[in-house]
Amino acid sequence: MFVSAVSLSASVALMILFVGMRDAGVHMAYAHMGVAALMAFSFAVKFFVTDKALRAANSRESAIAANTARYTGYVAAWATACLLTVYGTSVLIWREWATFTIACALLAGLCILFSSMLQRDADAGHDDPGLLKLANGLAIVLLVGMAIAIVGFAIDGKMTRFLNPRFTDWAANNVFFFGALALAAISGHALKNKGVRG
Repeated sequence: MFVSAVSLSASVALMILFVGMRDAGVHMAYAHMGVAALMAFSFAVKFFVTDKALRAANSRESAIAANTARYTGYVAAWATACLLTVYGTSVLIWREWATFTIACALLAGLCILFSSMLQRDADAGHDDPGLLKLANGLAIVLLVGMAIAIVGFAIDGKMTRFLNPRFTDWAANNVFFFGALALAAISGHALKNKGVRG
């Protein structure tokens, strides 16, 4: 957990640094994108590893679902931190930043709360069919939603807006796009391996 916290903090610090240095050249925007991509990849890989370990240990479905919700919350919390440090401190000015930051923060909080409920069931040695059904439904909604978002970003050209200095949402777009990729990977993996044991 300590290493993860340090990595998360370092990524946010690097990303705000690259945003602040954007005027030095477009390579700084690419560096920002690179860190966002690396973090998304790291979230997904760490989730795959922990999910595989839980399934191999024949953990309860509640524990497996709790892990999925937990990592979904981690991605949302990372996005919240990225938006707050860049737009909340006015390194970049973007009118809609507060709305999206609040949405990410709410998602993070709800995911962590849901994860705690599922983990409590697992620790008590039982599964709640209602909660598991809800978790499965939310994973489907998340996967579909993130797939739509990823395609939308690609079609709308939002991932190249950093090339035009007048667009100030480019840093948020990097976070949203790669965060969506991480969430799609997490939810897709969870659904694909539903019921699978190691």
